[in-house]
Amino acid sequence: MKNKRAIVFLAWGKKHIQLVADCIRESRLPDYPLLLMTDEATKIDSLPKNVEVVRRDSKLSGKARKTEFFNRLPDETETVLLLDADIRVIDDVSLGFEKAEKHGLALVTAPHYSLADFRDFREVMLNENVTPRGQMIYNSGVMFYTPRRADVRAVFDLTLKLAQKYSDRVWSDQTYLSLAMEILGFNPHCLSPSFNYRGFGELISGSIRIWHSYEPLPKNAASLEKGYLHRYEKGKLVKAVKVPL
Repeated sequence: MKNKRAIVFLAWGKKHIQLVADCIRESRLPDYPLLLMTDEATKIDSLPKNVEVVRRDSKLSGKARKTEFFNRLPDETETVLLLDADIRVIDDVSLGFEKAEKHGLALVTAPHYSLADFRDFREVMLNENVTPRGQMIYNSGVMFYTPRRADVRAVFDLTLKLAQKYSDRVWSDQTYLSLAMEILGFNPHCLSPSFNYRGFGELISGSIRIWHSYEPLPKNAASLEKGYLHRYEKGKLVKAVKVPL
């Protein structure tokens, strides 16, 4: 790859490879190289021909498997937009790349933003000598980052170690990532929810840039009416709160 920036998907299994193909076809992706990182066995016949496939062995299962790939990108990638399979990019996301290049990592908080209360993750925090005091959990389905920075690599190394340590439990990869940043004192740049809108009822200000959901993309997602906060309800983005202009 000649471009310093890249868009990377992590996916395995027939269903999720097809979702990646759908994302590429239906998104307004910036003109950067496309990579798929997957396991050794997944078939990739449904992918567009311009997607470079990088295969890595893996031992973890479920969402924790993602932690094995964060630090295993090709050496030539300098800034990455890492995407889950259930994504539609529908507007300009250049700010995310710029913030990652300045701060190392840029991402959005999860709608279920309390790390200690996410599936009672407080027990892991306490076991790692971190007192629950309202710490944030970030969503790892959309991440802009610079994989060569030493402090970013340290965060992902610790994320993987935590995932391996608690591999007998069903936790999300983003819990380990958030805890690793807390332990190491790493402060990422926090993008607005428009860069990772989950459609779980959270309010949206302005319009959506990245739709992150298995639900169909609402027609008005990129052109919401000014003067209102909106939320996703029953397949539609509806006016929730009127705000002064």
